[in-house]
Amino acid sequence: MKWISLMLPEHLVQLKEWKKEQYYGKKRDLTEWEIEEIEQTIQRAFKLRKFVKLTLWEHNKPHDLVGLVTGADVYKKELLLDTDLSVKHITFDKIQNASLVDADD
Repeated sequence: MKWISLMLPEHLVQLKEWKKEQYYGKKRDLTEWEIEEIEQTIQRAFKLRKFVKLTLWEHNKPHDLVGLVTGADVYKKELLLDTDLSVKHITFDKIQNASLVDADD
C-alpha cells in the first residue's frame, strides 16, 4: 500500500497564504525621475488627446488600463480616465507606469 500524504486544514491554509505571497509581488516605490516621467506622459496625452496606457497596482498585482485622460483633481489626487466602458477615477498612488498608445496598437 502506498503512503498517502495527509494535510491538516491549518497546513492547507498556510500553504495557500504562502502561495499568495510568492505569486503577488510588492508594490515598487518609484523614484523622483520615474514619477516626473509619468506626469509628463500623462500631461502629453491630455494635451494631444491621445490614448495612454497606465500600469496600475491594485489587489497586490499590476494590471494595465487604456483610455483618454479627461481631467485631474489635484485635491483628491485623482486622474479621470475615459475607457471604452466608463470613466475611471484613478488615484495617483496606484499608477506605476504610463505610456502613450500609438494608433497602430
